Amino acid sequence: MSISKNTRTLIHRALREDAPCGDITSKFFGDKHKIVSGKIIAKTGGVVCGLEIAAYCFRKVNFQTKFSDGAKIKKGAILATIRGRSNDILLAERVALNFLQHLSGVATETHKLVNLLKGTNVKLLDTRKTMPLLRELEKYAVRCGGGQNHRLNLSELVLIKDNHLAGLKSSDLQKRIKRFRFWRRNKKIEIEAATLRQVQNFLTLPVDIILLDNMSAAEIKKAAALRAKLNPQIKLEISGGVTEKNIAALAKLGADYISCGKITHSAPALDISLLINAK
Repeated sequence: MSISKNTRTLIHRALREDAPCGDITSKFFGDKHKIVSGKIIAKTGGVVCGLEIAAYCFRKVNFQTKFSDGAKIKKGAILATIRGRSNDILLAERVALNFLQHLSGVATETHKLVNLLKGTNVKLLDTRKTMPLLRELEKYAVRCGGGQNHRLNLSELVLIKDNHLAGLKSSDLQKRIKRFRFWRRNKKIEIEAATLRQVQNFLTLPVDIILLDNMSAAEIKKAAALRAKLNPQIKLEISGGVTEKNIAALAKLGADYISCGKITHSAPALDISLLINAK
């Protein structure tokens, strides 16, 4: 990835947060002139993500890696080597590892679910259930893990949810969709359905995707049959309660996409450490 201005700003803010008045431990107990070497080591296998961000955190020292984001790594893999002043390395260590561990965790969790969809045409989508200000990076990690991004933000795609539909008459909904189509032809429209009756009604609308919210397997199968009969052009997305245990079965029910918030909001960090002067 090319590090955007927003990401650079985020990294600088993270470094300032960790050392608002400098690293007082290294200042008084370290040697500012000492040159050391170190290795960043994966203590578990997975999919690595965030190497360029880590490199930017360590920009005051020499950072070398043979891996690229999205690479599959094994336990014990040396992800990068660094060499420079000890104090500069220690100042950036925690922030660099935090980014690297978290983003690698998201990529790894995504990859697990993507693997379970092999042999189908169903695509795994992320959601907006991301940490504030980390969305750009977390969605990048999803792509590194083989998933696809849904909408980056509220300005990118229309998603008409239950709270939008509350109190909105069917005729008014049709008028608003047509008005939006005239106003923004290049923007996709997705609408959330919680019942099969809604699915049937929404299939008559000029929308691109119907989100099947927390429906049972039987309901999803019926929704796919309705789609095939009434409007095959519209895509179907399964959302809600998606896990490693049920995603393969859900993929066989006739939808085009499965979205999962877990890959960003609950992905466990990959265990990665920095060893200075490691041999």
